[in-house]
Amino acid sequence: MRKFKKKNILIISAVLIVVAFISLATVNAMRLKEQGGLPVKTTSILKQDIESNIFASGTIVSKEEREITSDLSGKVREVLVEEGMKVKKGDLLAKLDSDELEYNLKQSEIKLEVAKDKLNQLRKENMSTLETEYKNTQIRYKDAKKKYEDKKALFEAGAISENELEQAKSDMQTAYNDYTLAKKKYEDADVLGEIRIQEKEVRAMELEIEKIKSDIKKTNIISPIDGTVIEVNISELSIIAANTLMFKIQDTENLEVITNISEYDVGKVKIGQTVNVTSDGAENKEYKGTVAYISPNAVVEKNGQGTETVVKVKVDINSKNTQFKPNFSANVEINTANKKDVLVVPYEAIYADKDGTKCIYIVEDNKAKKCVINTGIEGDMVTEIIGDGLKENDLVILNPTEKIKDGMDVKVNKGIQGKKGN
Repeated sequence: MRKFKKKNILIISAVLIVVAFISLATVNAMRLKEQGGLPVKTTSILKQDIESNIFASGTIVSKEEREITSDLSGKVREVLVEEGMKVKKGDLLAKLDSDELEYNLKQSEIKLEVAKDKLNQLRKENMSTLETEYKNTQIRYKDAKKKYEDKKALFEAGAISENELEQAKSDMQTAYNDYTLAKKKYEDADVLGEIRIQEKEVRAMELEIEKIKSDIKKTNIISPIDGTVIEVNISELSIIAANTLMFKIQDTENLEVITNISEYDVGKVKIGQTVNVTSDGAENKEYKGTVAYISPNAVVEKNGQGTETVVKVKVDINSKNTQFKPNFSANVEINTANKKDVLVVPYEAIYADKDGTKCIYIVEDNKAKKCVINTGIEGDMVTEIIGDGLKENDLVILNPTEKIKDGMDVKVNKGIQGKKGN
């Protein structure tokens, strides 16, 4: 019996709570209606150009920097530039002493002439001996051949024996063999061992001379690029070792910004997109740039107390005669998308239902009208909206909440309007 009473009490309590809520809602609705509706702030839907930008910071660097060293050791004869000087590709920066190399070159050239004379003499002597042997065996072969032909005629006439004919034939064959061997030696005379050795010696001397000439050329230290001398590490009459860093030259005209873009934004960045570049060191004047490189790899960097995954991006600075200098800090604004004459509203005007559906509330005849939308390009202050029946200058409610329902009476607070933005 007690259980039955307890159950009835619970049911009655639940009914009373529901009735109370309905009564409260009815009272609130009547009160809102008496007040002219739920007070709301509004702004107008605008039609304007919109662009989406990604902001990041980075460092300005030269697109090309060269460290200039010498392959040679020796004394510095002359330094022709100083820090801050602008140079062109091919300009002479310094000269090393070349006296010893010049002397070695003359000595080697004399030795080469002697070696060539010896080679020519060897060829001449060998060719003379072999040519004589070749001609003598040729004569002997012709004589032996004629004797054989004469013997053959006598044999056919019955004047000599067969043995005499065979002997003449054997003599002719021997003479022929001697002749062909002498001929081959004569024709192959240029590959004789002694000549080959001398030829190699001549070639080695020629290579040595080529190296000395190359080293003499290297005593002239030449700029490999157009740029500005940013380091001079040698002085006149100083002695340097091979591979000493002598100069640093930097191309200060062709610059780029190295920046890191968050993994959440980098998908919007494309090669060729336009970029605005500023720097505190250049009075925050705005210069134009272009996205030139996006790294294929992401890296994890420390960010305050945590970490952030970022991707390296390079921005070419296209403007000329800028106030930028290498190693200046820079701010970049990458334009990732833009459209002309589209409908936009502030972000505060957009409401998302529990299922994620985006909508805005238009005010028509003092009533809230729910309009389902899609968003497009997102600017700094406003976003593009796409939806049926929307038009420029429609009043849209700002900061809508779950209290606002489709068809609800609303009261617009006059004088409160959203401001135009990108």
